[in-house]
Amino acid sequence: MANELQASLRQVPSMTVLDFEGEVTMFADEVMNRAYREASDGGAENILLNFSGVDYLNSAGIAVIIGILTEARKADQRILVTGLTPHYKKVFQMMGLAQYAPVYDTEDEAKAALVTA
Repeated sequence: MANELQASLRQVPSMTVLDFEGEVTMFADEVMNRAYREASDGGAENILLNFSGVDYLNSAGIAVIIGILTEARKADQRILVTGLTPHYKKVFQMMGLAQYAPVYDTEDEAKAALVTA
């Protein structure tokens, strides 16, 4: 594996941030789901997926993200996204993922969106 995905969790006011670093491919499934479950088990209602450290994202990685979005909807959690490159932002828009997980340019913009929601 060229750049195995790593995840870390941070608590910030009003949300839990999942910071990802590496490649989001089919091999990222376990890492991403473990991080999401840890945030959920900690009572997170608002979860920010931060992809600023991600080098590569493919269709299998997007499938993992869709799985997390599905689980979050069932748990009545709000997922937000930041750190995507312009290319991946476009992919999220084209696939309709931004409808379920709004995409923000920065973590601060995501925080501000929660305040106004």
